[in-house]
Amino acid sequence: MRHAVRRTAATLMLDLRRQTVGGCWLVAVLVGAVVAGMVRGSGVEPTRWWPILLLGELTVTCFYFAAVQVLAERGEGVLTARALTPTREEEYLAALMLSLGALAVVESAVLVLVTGDAPRHWPALIASVLVLAAFEVLYGVIVVAGYDTVAAFLLPSGLWTAVFIVPVLPLVGLGGGWWLWLHPLQPAVILVEVAFDRATGALAAPAVVVGALWAAVGMVAARRRLHAMSIEAGEKS
Repeated sequence: MRHAVRRTAATLMLDLRRQTVGGCWLVAVLVGAVVAGMVRGSGVEPTRWWPILLLGELTVTCFYFAAVQVLAERGEGVLTARALTPTREEEYLAALMLSLGALAVVESAVLVLVTGDAPRHWPALIASVLVLAAFEVLYGVIVVAGYDTVAAFLLPSGLWTAVFIVPVLPLVGLGGGWWLWLHPLQPAVILVEVAFDRATGALAAPAVVVGALWAAVGMVAARRRLHAMSIEAGEKS
């Protein structure tokens, strides 16, 4: 267990360095600030729309950043080299989730603070961002495993992310009901609404539990896809 934690921590530091040097942190924070400024300048009350705003922001920060990083490391031979080390797939994925999850928390904090509509319950907002980040990062790895290049992935990626909008459809008057809990991102939407007092706090605990269960399912699927991806990259090199 101790060695696993050390390997995960080492991978996390490499991810943070890569993302910082690659400009991910700068881009995410600047985009968050720009979007917040636009929302604030428009005079629109953002409280109702936070689930949509955060989902849109973090789709780039978590889903796309994770997918592009995995593809880049595949092309550089990093995935093949990692497969020859004691580092396991779940440790690699945990480090990726933690690094992009931290970025997502910072970006979301900048977004709500610059907008001037800070949440009433910060723990619920942070939990929502982490739940959202975990699933989107894992989903990004699962999806991108079927592509060889960033260009090939970006063209159909809109179809892959279309499923993200389902939990926010009730906000625009399109459906709703208990069945939304079957969607992996519904827990994150609920936690956002709890954070801004648009849903009862009693829903926070179930949302965290369901979100964790979806993350566990995503981890199993992403681990298998990453393993297959590493083997395929090794065979081509």
